[in-house]
Amino acid sequence: MSGPLNDITVLDVSRVLSGPFCTMLMRDLGARVIKVESPRRGDMARHMGPLVDEKSGDAAYFVSINRGKESVGLDIFTTQGQELLKRLASKADVLVENYVPGTMAGLGLDYASLKMDNPRLVYASISGFGQDGPYAQRPALDIIVQAMGGLMSVTGEPDGPPLRPGASLGDSTAGLFTGMAILAALHEREQTGAGQHIDMSMLDCQVTLMENAFSRYFATREEPKRLGSRHPAAAPFQAFETSDGHIVVALLTDDEAAWTRFCVAVGLPGLASDPRFADNRLRTANHGDLEPGLAYAFRTQTTGAWLQRLQEAGIPCAPVNSVSQVATDPQVAHRGMITEIPHSTLGSWPVANTPFRFSASEAGAQGASPALGEHTEAVLSGDLGLNATEVEELREKGVI
Repeated sequence: MSGPLNDITVLDVSRVLSGPFCTMLMRDLGARVIKVESPRRGDMARHMGPLVDEKSGDAAYFVSINRGKESVGLDIFTTQGQELLKRLASKADVLVENYVPGTMAGLGLDYASLKMDNPRLVYASISGFGQDGPYAQRPALDIIVQAMGGLMSVTGEPDGPPLRPGASLGDSTAGLFTGMAILAALHEREQTGAGQHIDMSMLDCQVTLMENAFSRYFATREEPKRLGSRHPAAAPFQAFETSDGHIVVALLTDDEAAWTRFCVAVGLPGLASDPRFADNRLRTANHGDLEPGLAYAFRTQTTGAWLQRLQEAGIPCAPVNSVSQVATDPQVAHRGMITEIPHSTLGSWPVANTPFRFSASEAGAQGASPALGEHTEAVLSGDLGLNATEVEELREKGVI
């Protein structure tokens, strides 16, 4: 078996997370990904700790999202570097970049320029706010768009400050949406023969991600607020402290029998006949009356004990796992979601795997993360036909 994108070549001119996360997924699906980075410092992610090990100097941040890619050290801010990128783009199916809007155009490397030599090119631009609009030229990192897109306003405890979620949802969500857009454009190319430009805004992605909050706001004109782990339209649907950790319960039903089983399981059978909690809507409206009793009950036993009781009662529940617990979870292990990639000094290194599963195709982490410029000569000679003398001259000039 081979990956479903094994005939696609991606030119990755992006840095840090949003673009590299997108191209990581495409590589996991079998695409060839040529990562173009500064020949002197490389992707900034190479310098963001912690290190995998001191000998290699590899940063865990970089290793995790650049596995299986080929690294070409190329200074695209030089005339010769621009010409080489144009030649690489003329042979590629996809180009992904995440520079501030206007940067690539100023270098003559924008979609309008590159499609002249490759009309089939799918060119994806990821930026904080899109290629146009009043904010287009503003710099934006993950927390900026999480804040501006409303996500932080609904994340945290009711009496606490707005919080950034524990994952880079501003960047990674943009990478996911961009990957989907690229696949759609490649599909359309099969019908039209032409590529196109994809303008992906990280802020736009956050607005899409927040669809439920907007839907509730438009329905009620009430500002969605921070609720901790609680769900705005279901109860009990939240985390509770136990005697040794935390557990989440997710009861999203008007089934009277399920509600009764839950009340009996937590040792509060009287709640089942309380008219304040007769259905999900009422439990949500009266959560302030419901939550204290449940919180007190859950603190009396361990997470493991509650899991057993609630699972036997058929109630959706789960432990709040730490990252180390997830890494050794039997279901995660069964699905192969922690896998290993080759590493130059350690032999192998564990990474979070791709979630893609196909019946007739292969997918998953493929190959080591590259050293800076590791594949420069191979790509320039193999893909562009440069000889050893030409490559050495480029190296002496600092172009590669």
